Amino acid sequence: MNQFNNPAAQSAATDVGLRSFLMGTYKKMGLAMIVSMVVAWAFANYVMFNAAGNLTSIGALLFSPVASLALIIGIPVAFGIVGAKVQSMSVMAVNVFLYGFAAVLGIWMSSIAALATGLIGGGAFDPYLVPKVFFMSAAAFAGVSLFGYVTKRDLGPIAKVAFMVFVGFIALMVLGMFIPSMAIGGTLGMIITVVALLAICAITAWETQQLKRIYYSTMGNPEMATKLSTIGAASLLLSFVNIFNLILSLFTSFGE
Repeated sequence: MNQFNNPAAQSAATDVGLRSFLMGTYKKMGLAMIVSMVVAWAFANYVMFNAAGNLTSIGALLFSPVASLALIIGIPVAFGIVGAKVQSMSVMAVNVFLYGFAAVLGIWMSSIAALATGLIGGGAFDPYLVPKVFFMSAAAFAGVSLFGYVTKRDLGPIAKVAFMVFVGFIALMVLGMFIPSMAIGGTLGMIITVVALLAICAITAWETQQLKRIYYSTMGNPEMATKLSTIGAASLLLSFVNIFNLILSLFTSFGE
């Protein structure tokens, strides 16, 4: 029997294609994560500190509220521009966006790691904290991504609420940066951080579900599928970095 007239054969081919599409997306995300890690290491070792171990002017700028605000505003703007122009962009241009974005996240992660390990702020130096939290974050990311892949429930409504919760969390963090007296700490701060972590996990599961929909909607357009897969890899990388940052915050700000 011709496989194209056989629903079972078509379903099997689709499943193989979907797995290949998703594996390709996660492979791109993994390569972009390596770029982020290399940039974070290089920035921390050669740019953030001078030979005497003091912050350089560029390093100090990275810890300013203005830099954080620029990053918070710049990320959705960048994704919006790329999303609006993706039809006319080349595959190479979308790849440049992914790895350029990964490099920016790497610079940001260098400041996070410096704070967490005690290189900034006078805390106790713990060289094992970042690797430990990285593997915890990887496990959490893999778990919620798997859930997004296997669940039959539409996660869109949950994701909408999760986005609003996470935006509220970001707004509170920005307010605390510019007005230190408004910063939230203690038990309430820990609860808010945990809620934000649950929100970004829900968003990550939804993103995986969206990748499945992207695959089915672009089955006849492999170039568009490649470009949207690359953008999806950038979005997943951002979610992973947010998960990493929030778990690290729980360890460093509220104790192990």
